[in-house]
Amino acid sequence: MNAAREADRAEADAWSIQMEGYGGPAQPSPTIGQCVNGGLGWLEVECNRCKTRVSIPLDTIRRPRDTPIWKLEAALKCRSCGTRRYKPPVHMIKLTAERDITPYVWAHPDDDDRR
Repeated sequence: MNAAREADRAEADAWSIQMEGYGGPAQPSPTIGQCVNGGLGWLEVECNRCKTRVSIPLDTIRRPRDTPIWKLEAALKCRSCGTRRYKPPVHMIKLTAERDITPYVWAHPDDDDRR
């Protein structure tokens, strides 16, 4: 593992421990690119209403790789308990190297809600 990859992994691990152990703060956070480069390619989130948890693959998020992870939280919404007019927000739990949770359909920030 090269030095940049190790540094990215260390920063992503530190942020993940901070979020899971203490609930935040989410800022500052590593970027999507740093997380993927460091080997932590999954973001675990939980719905604020129904408490459904899901792991989202960071390499499929349609955002620039220099986007900080904390900026994703406002755009992610739960489809499990949401209605056509309102989808409750989620909060971030941690970063993981592999999918820890069974996949569930979540609203992607770029999805069109007019379905």
